[in-house]
Amino acid sequence: MALDTDDEILQDFMVEAEEILDGLNEQLVALESQPQDSDLLNSIFRGFHTIKGGAGFLSLDAMVALCHKGEDVFNLLRQGERRVDADMMDTFLKVLDSLNAMFSELKSGEYPQSADPAIMSQLAGYLEADATPAPAIPEPEPEPEPVQAPPAEANSGGGDDITDDEFEALLDQLHGNAAPGMKNPSPAPEPTAKAAVADDEMTEAEFEALLDELQGKKHDPAPKAAEPVKTESVKAVDSPPPAAEKPADNSKSNTPPAPAKAAPPPAETSVRVDTARLDEIMNMVGELVLVRNRINTLEAAFENEEMAKAVNNLAVVTADLQSAVMKTRMQPIKKVFGRFPRVVRDLARSLKKDINLELRGEETDLDKNLVEALADPLVHLVRNAVDHGVEMPDIRESAGKPRTGNIVLAAAQEGDHILLTIADDGAGMNPEVLRRKAVEKGMMDEEAASRLTESECFALIFAPGFSMKQEISDISGRGVGMDVVKTSISKLNGVIDIQSELGKGTTLSIKVPLTLAIMPTLMVMLGNQIFAFPLVSVNEIFNLDLRKTNTVDGQQTVLVRNKALPLFYLRKWLTNHFDDSAKPATEHVVIVNVGTRKVGFVVDQLIGQEEVVIKPLGALLHGTKGLAGATITGDGRIALILDFPELMTAYAHRSF
Repeated sequence: MALDTDDEILQDFMVEAEEILDGLNEQLVALESQPQDSDLLNSIFRGFHTIKGGAGFLSLDAMVALCHKGEDVFNLLRQGERRVDADMMDTFLKVLDSLNAMFSELKSGEYPQSADPAIMSQLAGYLEADATPAPAIPEPEPEPEPVQAPPAEANSGGGDDITDDEFEALLDQLHGNAAPGMKNPSPAPEPTAKAAVADDEMTEAEFEALLDELQGKKHDPAPKAAEPVKTESVKAVDSPPPAAEKPADNSKSNTPPAPAKAAPPPAETSVRVDTARLDEIMNMVGELVLVRNRINTLEAAFENEEMAKAVNNLAVVTADLQSAVMKTRMQPIKKVFGRFPRVVRDLARSLKKDINLELRGEETDLDKNLVEALADPLVHLVRNAVDHGVEMPDIRESAGKPRTGNIVLAAAQEGDHILLTIADDGAGMNPEVLRRKAVEKGMMDEEAASRLTESECFALIFAPGFSMKQEISDISGRGVGMDVVKTSISKLNGVIDIQSELGKGTTLSIKVPLTLAIMPTLMVMLGNQIFAFPLVSVNEIFNLDLRKTNTVDGQQTVLVRNKALPLFYLRKWLTNHFDDSAKPATEHVVIVNVGTRKVGFVVDQLIGQEEVVIKPLGALLHGTKGLAGATITGDGRIALILDFPELMTAYAHRSF
């Protein structure tokens, strides 16, 4: 039977359950290294308990049964009756995988299927190993102090302990509800004066004070209180002052004050909004940005101070609105980082390596679409660091390193971009080995390989089919993972850089924009057509000096700080699509990052920087290689946004 996925209660449960499952993923991995962390154990216990409660309300029996078993096992762990070991941790992670599978079924509108009986049997085995498993409770509570018997007389110094039954009977008598024939402490206590009056009840403060007396918590009598009434076995209890009198000063008394009136529940501070609606709002803000750019251009033609002030105010408000709307789409990158402790733990265990993963900058925010798009590339890079980067423990030890390797996954905001780094302290990469491998695979001849710089050698790992693994396994060796990474990052208008030192480790840096909706660009002219270069890819700009150009292996190059970079004339690449007007007197070179390479592009004219909103191409230009989209410039013209990785793939093989 299908579920009604539009049900509001179900939607709330799914949001809460997804957050809890994401947290459990990190907490369970952390538990393996901190098996006696009571806060961690209690947190995991509460996670299972919360999911079980919500699933039970929705009659999701499969989730209830699995969570209940997990809850019972963690109840034993937090009470110290069992201890976490590697095999038990494997079982817990299987439980989490099963819960995630059930959650996926739930999101698709189906009732979850029952968990694998083998998992349920393993959990039951942990429970049966204990003769008297403790009942599961939602929160840890301190052991109650044994109830001390009240003195036989008000002024006596001691007495025998009363039993639980006698204590319950005493409470019943205080409320006037003593059961007939019930055995009471000897001599039987009499109720206080106020409790003895028919149809009168003790105040809550008096009752709390009496309980404190029964548990041996002595109170200093408050001044100006009504005269206490003594009983045979209970100490006198201070009555509260009459309403007409000034309240007594109880600053030195341990007697709890009468509870204040319950405060009204706080108003909700958040609402759930569909992402499609946020995208629609972002599109409208994008249109507003285009209008702002247009007005800025028109204002420059008028020398009117009042208009200039109004335009400036519009620019400020538009920028604030744009920033506020972008923040509604932002999510912490922790949503992606949270999966890696489990990935590293499982992979290191299968490879018999000891690896510690450190996460930094988990609260760094970026666009929701980018968070989702970065997940797969980062998985490839982290798995590559575990498999290729960190050495086996014995090899590390023989090299004078700790047996446990370290991988650092970090995120930080730099202006309007996010910098992601994956660093390991492993073996590093040998440029000479990479050169030799490139020649063996027929990617280049020995002469061309010898001219590669170290950075260019490291960039070879992103080439399709390039792998340093001698044997293909289910983890790596086919040479497709890093190629996928480069392609994915390029589609996000991001760039990758690699730094490596032999024997010290490798660091990969990824730079991506904060959002894909509005993009800072460099506007250039080719003939009569405007083109936009994504600013994140632009490295530097200078005037073309033909004296610094040369031809190497049939490829024109330009010398930049004693380094030859490939040089291409964009006019020649795009002449099939646009009119080629007369060549300008001065041409400009824009150095662009394409993946891990730096490439020079010759343009006719530089216009300047401008924030643009990316629009899809029309039917006539749809599918044109090297074009990522279009936008409207401040003067109302259409500008085409270039996609450099695709542009290189489509045209770089052509000879000019």
